[in-house]
Amino acid sequence: MRTRGPTTSDSAVGKEIRQCRRSAGMTQKQIAAIIGVTGAQLHRYETGATRIAASRLIAIANALGVRPDSLLAAASSLDGGHRNMVPPNTSEEIIELIQMFGSITDPRHRSALVAVARMMTSTHLPQTISEESPA
Repeated sequence: MRTRGPTTSDSAVGKEIRQCRRSAGMTQKQIAAIIGVTGAQLHRYETGATRIAASRLIAIANALGVRPDSLLAAASSLDGGHRNMVPPNTSEEIIELIQMFGSITDPRHRSALVAVARMMTSTHLPQTISEESPA
């Protein structure tokens, strides 16, 4: 059993890199030169034959002019067979929301905010107040 070999997530990230590269009108050799690898190595990344280190993924994203998380989004949509439910271009909003939520010190306010978010999404059934807060 290969525990360190490429996975379907690696292939999904590679396909996303290829799509972004083609959209940018760049060749594999151009990107490879920018990030300091051979064209053959970039090809292995794009086909998912080789795993990509985090530092290399960041370099690829920078060369393509995209955020690293946008390249990872393709792989995260494979998790558990679920589609990625985060609309594109919402990364900043999500980060801001997490920061604001983290600054709420009153546990009742945090629970109330979670309850409102659950009611606003179609993926969760609304819960009653008694289910949200301890008795």
